[in-house]
Amino acid sequence: MNKRNWLVLLFVGVFAITSLNSCKKDDETTDTTDNGPTEWTRASVFTDDPRSNAATFTINKQAFLVGGYIKTGNVLNDNYAFNGSEWVKKAEFTGSARHSAVGFAVNGKGYVGLGYDGEKALNDFYQYDPAANTWTKVANFPGEARFGAVAFTIGNNAYVGLGSTPTDKTFSDFYKYDAVNNVWTPITTKFTSKKTNAFAFVINNVAYVGGGTSNNSYPEEFFSFNGTEWTQLGDLKTDDIDVRRANAAAFAIGDNGYVVSGRSASGVVTSVWKYSPSDDSWTSKHQALSVAREKAIGFSIDGKGYVATGISASTYLDENWQFVPVR
Repeated sequence: MNKRNWLVLLFVGVFAITSLNSCKKDDETTDTTDNGPTEWTRASVFTDDPRSNAATFTINKQAFLVGGYIKTGNVLNDNYAFNGSEWVKKAEFTGSARHSAVGFAVNGKGYVGLGYDGEKALNDFYQYDPAANTWTKVANFPGEARFGAVAFTIGNNAYVGLGSTPTDKTFSDFYKYDAVNNVWTPITTKFTSKKTNAFAFVINNVAYVGGGTSNNSYPEEFFSFNGTEWTQLGDLKTDDIDVRRANAAAFAIGDNGYVVSGRSASGVVTSVWKYSPSDDSWTSKHQALSVAREKAIGFSIDGKGYVATGISASTYLDENWQFVPVR
């Protein structure tokens, strides 16, 4: 082979390698860059210690954040209200300090209970009156003490279930709370897996429950509940989707539910999944949250979703992000 031909072959080889690397770089950029409309913006930062595992409930366009866990290892009993523009400190929770509790609201009152105080799981519950800014103890949860449960409200009743104990005993049970009569009643469920740190949201008086972990795995089953009957829906994992999440933030806006960030089988993620009850479908075309986190609180006020606090790796967060779906 003469020198001229050798140089031609060398040039062709270098060009091919350069083109291949250029294509690879472009593919990576396409896969990792979000060029769509902005949906997440910073809202008023939480004003107290960064934390994870707080409880939350929403009353009259105000969301409340109660307790949680901070970097020093302490558990908290403080109480803050967020009205969409600022955080205001309210009367401290009068139960023992705790994290991984649940919260719900019924008839203009908030309720917080269960959780972990650093030594044991708890089964007590307390009612918050926002008008009087006071807490009152109510009937204890009748099931086994636990943390990492879920809670939601349908009509004038609240429902609390799932969760686990410090020995990793996990639950599939649920109880109805009649706030008027201060009475708990067990209800039947159809879960095939026990779950802890699951997610729940309510759309048009129907609750949707899924996710969490069970024996170190991520259950695929997903259910709706209308206050009378549980209905099994499409799985959270198919060839096209994987919405299995533990410690995710969840909220509803209009006729759709949203599951944000949390821990997946591959680690903590930033993704946002939208659920449409009309056709039992999930889509993930929304802008991702900027920082992957778990154990944050999620709520909605005036057609906007919020994700506040949480933990990212070993960093406790005080960020508060507002979500307006435009995609």
